[in-house]
Amino acid sequence: MKKIIILGLVVLIQLSGYAQSKSDLRNANKFFKEGDYYNAICSYEVYLGIRKPVKSFSPYTLKRKTTPPVNDSIPVALNTIATSKLLTSQIAWQLGESYRQLYHYQRAEPCYARLVASDSDVNYPLGRYWYAVSLRSNNKFNEAEKQLKLFLSENTKNVIHTNLGNKELATLAYIREQMKKADQSVSFGKLKGNVGQAEGAYAPIVFNDTLLFTSARIVDTTSKYSYTNDHVNHLFYNTIANSNSVIGQASIVHFPSKLSDNEGTAAITPDKKRLYFARSATDNGKTLSTIYVSNRKSDGSWSAPVKLDSKINIPGHNSIQPSITQDNKYFLFSSDREDGVGKFDIWCSAIDASGNLGEPFNLKSINTKEDEQAPFYHVNSKTFVFASKGYLGMGGFDLYAAKGDITNLGTPTNLGYPANSPKDDIYFFSASNDSLLKKSYVSSDRASDCCLELFAVNKTYPIKHNQSLTGRVVDCDANTPIDAASVTVNNIPGNYTLTTTANGAFKVAVADSVTGFDFAKDGFIAQSVPFTAVAKPAADTVYQLAVCLTKIPVKKDTAAVVDSVNISDKPLIVYFDFNKSDIKSYYYPVLDQVVDLMKKYPTVTLLLSIDGYTDGKGSDAYNLKLGQKRADACKQYILSKGVDAKQLAVKSFGKAAPAAPDTTPPDNKDNPEGRALNRRVEMRIKASKK
Repeated sequence: MKKIIILGLVVLIQLSGYAQSKSDLRNANKFFKEGDYYNAICSYEVYLGIRKPVKSFSPYTLKRKTTPPVNDSIPVALNTIATSKLLTSQIAWQLGESYRQLYHYQRAEPCYARLVASDSDVNYPLGRYWYAVSLRSNNKFNEAEKQLKLFLSENTKNVIHTNLGNKELATLAYIREQMKKADQSVSFGKLKGNVGQAEGAYAPIVFNDTLLFTSARIVDTTSKYSYTNDHVNHLFYNTIANSNSVIGQASIVHFPSKLSDNEGTAAITPDKKRLYFARSATDNGKTLSTIYVSNRKSDGSWSAPVKLDSKINIPGHNSIQPSITQDNKYFLFSSDREDGVGKFDIWCSAIDASGNLGEPFNLKSINTKEDEQAPFYHVNSKTFVFASKGYLGMGGFDLYAAKGDITNLGTPTNLGYPANSPKDDIYFFSASNDSLLKKSYVSSDRASDCCLELFAVNKTYPIKHNQSLTGRVVDCDANTPIDAASVTVNNIPGNYTLTTTANGAFKVAVADSVTGFDFAKDGFIAQSVPFTAVAKPAADTVYQLAVCLTKIPVKKDTAAVVDSVNISDKPLIVYFDFNKSDIKSYYYPVLDQVVDLMKKYPTVTLLLSIDGYTDGKGSDAYNLKLGQKRADACKQYILSKGVDAKQLAVKSFGKAAPAAPDTTPPDNKDNPEGRALNRRVEMRIKASKK
């Protein structure tokens, strides 16, 4: 009888375990069908024996990931997935999809591997594609490429699948390219200190010495009267010790509310008085995120959050990830509202003087048919940074930058490696007022199987030495300063003009973009001088320039005219680019003045000598021809203005008569400034009585 009772208990226990196992599988399938991927994972893992049953919960993610199961072993889990006979093709697909939806690529990979190795993989045509994506996310690029090529060979007649495969192949190629040309001046490392990143930490902003970020962890969410919630996203803060570490333990940001809603991804106004963030709530089975605002009170605490109006939060749609420009002019956020370009788009709202938000407009120049999220605008460098899945990248969300004003952004470019990785990289923030990648932060899951973590990014920028030019403009004949002479700076981004002081002096900051100066004053012949700044000076540099202008002769008798013309042997000069003989348009005024002088004195005979010169590069024969071409170009211009050809004498000197040395002692180093002065045409007018 005793044996019968024991046997009955064993059978009952086995039947009970079998029933429980079937119940776990039913629950898992139900959760998967409902899109509750976390609880689907929990139930499948209990069914497979990977973990013990745990209390289920549905963590808030703001479209991000959750923490992994805490009471299992990764090696045990991976081995069970790879070998368990309970893992049918359907379970392999649904568990792999659940892992992938929550970005657990390490565990998704063996699920898809089991699927593609089975005879049932034809029932899941995207199984091999997602297997390749998981391999790529786990940095197994060669195997990912192999699986993608197999996927393409199996889907030659399916255009959609072919496009997916080719896009992922392009992603692999881009990853390899970026890793080869990684920017060595950029340091990238996980934020140090007691941040508490095991449960995920992301969306950082920095103000004063405070780091504010979002994390999902078990905390008392509001006060002693509230209950404790499992893995709820909230705002936390630490003290920044330096650009890559924090000190002290992370503390929660408290709001005077008994609600235990999920909230995070914050933005704060420049005056630190207003805090915006996203909060998630479920209504009629649908979870939506909306943006709230809280005001700092006089005692330093935060007021009860208030949901923004329907301009920002359109009913039935998500509005997330607020960001405020450092000049407090624009409010940025991401939303899946209608009238967008794609799924989640980035929208912008102007902020008026009272802090009110205007009607949002879509940043169509950067949005794609995919997701664009996590906007940030760096005012000083005029750079808009955002995360996207719509451009060629390294996989998942990549960070991109577009230069320009908010309302006129240029074409986005990928920030490259190491800012981006084969996994998700999102939530860029720069705490630097001058340079974009100095003291900046990124959220990435590159070092985790599940969760976004905080990384510090610092770029070492080359030291920029200041360059300036001081000069003086004087009368060529009297050697006296010329007051209020016009000095036009020929600058590639755009020319600008300044005037000389009473003593003829001027000063201007110069850079690689400055190509020369034009000097003019009523009653004087204009003068143009080329200029080339040192590309990378080793120290602050001050250039000096002395310029003299010749007075335009007044009408005199024949003898006086002849004397006044001949008294000065200073030539009028036109300069040329290296190996060129075409006249730049800003030298036309110089040639026009020559024409005016040739026509001004009909009572005397004027002869204009037009002499062509080159720098020392090239052979004598070649430079004689080049000097002739330059002189002929000036001659043809002057003839086109009606000057008689008999008055012109053209000659080439080639490199025979340099105005400045082509090299500098003692090591004969190349002298670009000297060579620029040698590439010229000199014009001198000689007068005689008729």
